[in-house]
Amino acid sequence: MRGQISDAQAVVYWSHPSGELMMAPDSRMKPFIGWQRIECRTVSEIEQFSRRMAAQEYKKQRSLTVEQHMRSQAYRERLKANCRLRLASGCISPHDEQMTKRTLQNLERKDEAFFKMICAEPDLSRASLVIERQEDVIGNAQYSRKRRGLADDEVNMVGKLAETTA
Repeated sequence: MRGQISDAQAVVYWSHPSGELMMAPDSRMKPFIGWQRIECRTVSEIEQFSRRMAAQEYKKQRSLTVEQHMRSQAYRERLKANCRLRLASGCISPHDEQMTKRTLQNLERKDEAFFKMICAEPDLSRASLVIERQEDVIGNAQYSRKRRGLADDEVNMVGKLAETTA
């Protein structure tokens, strides 16, 4: 069938009822409790998953940036006030004045970039996962029948361990 992908190339991910997605650590491993195993077998399914995963990662990155910005807000406001006070009271030298102005401009530029990032939406037309951007390495394991990954009994053992800790 056209557009189908072999078992070895299928993308397996886990989905949580909250909407969170996670790449499966191993395609044969049973998902954690509360997660559902989903397998992408066509190029279209993989592309849709890639877009959803990219949007999720963008939202995570944006929320981390917002948290970091809010934590440093008081410090940056103190720094701006000190720079303005220093410029108003007079600087020691022309170089000191120049560096104080540069510091103030950098703080303003970082605030503008932060607000642009909050208002912007990701361009998911070019979305891809890191693993999709790397070319699959063809090594000795493929040609000399060396074992790759975990055996079924090892996967189940890891799954049981994960279930007991969850």
